[in-house]
Amino acid sequence: MKRRHVMGQGLSVVLLGLALQAGAQPAAPPAPAAPGVPVVATGTPAAPLPPGTWSLPLSRLLGDAAPLRANGAQAELRLSLPLPALLAPREAVLELAGAASQALLPSSQLAVELNGRVVGQARLSGQSALRLSVPLPAELLREGYNDVRLRFAQHYTDRCEVPMAPQLWTQIDPVASRFVVRAEARAVPPRLDRLDDLFDRRDWNEAPLVPVLTAAAPDAALLPALGLVAQGVGHRYDYLPVRIAAGRLPARLEELAARLPPGARGAVALGTTAQMAPLLAGLGLPADAGAVAALRTLPGDATRFLLVLAGPDAAALERVARAFAMPRLPWPDAPWAAIDRLEMPPLGSVTGAAASLRPATQAFPLSAQGFKTTTYTGMDAGGAVVHFWNPAWQGRLQARVHVAYAAGMAPQSALNVLANGALHGSIPFDNPAGGVYDNYAVTVPAGALRPGWNTLQLQPVLIPRSNGGECQSFFPGNLAATVYEDTTLQTFGGSPLQRPDLELLAHSGRPLPDVPVGLGMAVQLTDAQDATVGAGLTLIAKLAQVFRGPLLRTQLVVGEARDASNRLWVGPVAALPEGVRRAAGLDARGGLQAPVPLIQSAGVPVREGQVLLALRDQLDAFGAAPGTLSAQAAVQPALGGRSAAVTALSGGDPVTVFTALDAAALEAGMRELVGHGLWSQLRGSVALWRPGEARMQTVTPEDAPFTAFSLRGGLGLWISQYPWWALFFTLVLLGALVWLLRAALARYRHRNLPAQPARRHDDRTKEA
Repeated sequence: MKRRHVMGQGLSVVLLGLALQAGAQPAAPPAPAAPGVPVVATGTPAAPLPPGTWSLPLSRLLGDAAPLRANGAQAELRLSLPLPALLAPREAVLELAGAASQALLPSSQLAVELNGRVVGQARLSGQSALRLSVPLPAELLREGYNDVRLRFAQHYTDRCEVPMAPQLWTQIDPVASRFVVRAEARAVPPRLDRLDDLFDRRDWNEAPLVPVLTAAAPDAALLPALGLVAQGVGHRYDYLPVRIAAGRLPARLEELAARLPPGARGAVALGTTAQMAPLLAGLGLPADAGAVAALRTLPGDATRFLLVLAGPDAAALERVARAFAMPRLPWPDAPWAAIDRLEMPPLGSVTGAAASLRPATQAFPLSAQGFKTTTYTGMDAGGAVVHFWNPAWQGRLQARVHVAYAAGMAPQSALNVLANGALHGSIPFDNPAGGVYDNYAVTVPAGALRPGWNTLQLQPVLIPRSNGGECQSFFPGNLAATVYEDTTLQTFGGSPLQRPDLELLAHSGRPLPDVPVGLGMAVQLTDAQDATVGAGLTLIAKLAQVFRGPLLRTQLVVGEARDASNRLWVGPVAALPEGVRRAAGLDARGGLQAPVPLIQSAGVPVREGQVLLALRDQLDAFGAAPGTLSAQAAVQPALGGRSAAVTALSGGDPVTVFTALDAAALEAGMRELVGHGLWSQLRGSVALWRPGEARMQTVTPEDAPFTAFSLRGGLGLWISQYPWWALFFTLVLLGALVWLLRAALARYRHRNLPAQPARRHDDRTKEA
């Protein structure tokens, strides 16, 4: 099933009034960028970096601190160096730290390639503590993602070598290894079609801070536009945990550069046309421009920018903010544009599209989880890892794999299918001429899946026809297998889990989210303080990244929203409504009443076996979700210096609360939460964290052990496992039942019915 794009029709945007400034001012000299934070090997003092120099550890770029290992005679490690559009590189160095096998011969070497060009070589023998520094020519670096490859040629003997011998290895430490880049800031291009370069996901700042400025404190008319601006900033930064701060515009534009936070390249200002008139002066806008987006550099600093969104009224301002929130809008290559008309699809089409995205089969391709068709090569090919959400208890999964493999591999080659680390199937690559499998089915039983997040691994094992030993020829060039993105996962059976879970919020949870374009979702603020608004905007930006698309119908309001079925409250604990605090187990002093799980138990109906397929509907109606026995623990004070996220069901709808003792602590906690570390730990019904600490405390039923676990339907289990024996015993039972019934009827007639007298022959003759 292919995913549909809800916003694909019914949208008409007319961009009017394109105008360039009459005279372009010369760009000011580039200002040096903020220095990065050096990361070196453990135990080595951090050397200060000169201004304009960034240190980018490999662990940050890879998103993983696990060591990188190159095994075998030929191995390759692929890295990517992102280069932001608004930075011009001057020098770059790749610093590698790790260890190499002591068995390597002097002929073993490492070659470093940058965008297909070899830029450095080094010997690996005698490098038990590997320390290498490889200059990367700045002229080979390009805007975007630069391909850096580490190619290893490793040998332990000069004849009859086994290419996969265990002593052939080199290990790279991604925490101690890094790119060190010196770069200068480029002047901001005054073009709206370069908006993605202003809010660049390739930014070297770990958590960029974007100020959103208004002329006055935000009111109910301004909040919808603020929420849309947060979405536009969030989806452009993609995976970077962006932080958004709410504030006031200075009286003079010249003061803005000094007021921007350190490291911030720009800001967004929005308000009515009258309020933004000083910022729009000199751009040549017509008097009746309407809803306008304008981009300008700051006076005296051409490397920093201000994006201005303005409209004559609240409706026009919301229209241009909505256009900014839409991905891939064709903005002009000019400093300003007017959004004359913006037609959203009717609500019925949104709900209809949402209903069509939920088939009864619950089948979805791997592309819905972000996987792309990939070819794996070599003896150490790696593999695909896909995370998927299982919303049911005791359901099973079937993976229908679409894969092609090259000719000339050994018949032991295969594609192993694992779920949560356990092997459940192996697809053979045993045809010497190569082959293709389409919809090769591998079933993952119910007991191997858990409610919540699960991991599916497609692990190719590619083996050459000769291992190279005993002086045999060895050719690894044909070791290749392609896993296609239309490989499909389908769930069967299971009882749906109805309890809310913070993990769903943290990861969106399903390949097809329950809130298409934000339908039914509302972020509700307790007040309009800058800190509270900033916390809400940071949350909205993160949700736009999590749901991988615009949430244009998500409401941002102060107080209760109308027509919302998924409510997220943001504010200090004392300012939350009493009913919300009661549902979340909070009190105004920062106390928390949490359901602490003690025991889980469940009766699970058996659903396996083709004999019982006809009864699946009846079995699915049987409730089998696990029940949790919990103790209600009231802790005072639970918050203190911590922030909290609590989710619960209120009136059948989920309510999630983000809170702290005061607004400043809430904003600091929210900025910490949206980072990669804490956000990925969100799970269960309660989460508590302290800014500056990497660990989160959570309360979830999965932490409680199972007790009194019973398997219902034992007879059905036996029938599904032995169908022919079951049929034989059923026929025997029916035969015995017929014999017993006949015997009982004969005995009853013998005892209770009078005997019939024998009729003589002459009587019968007379009657005749």
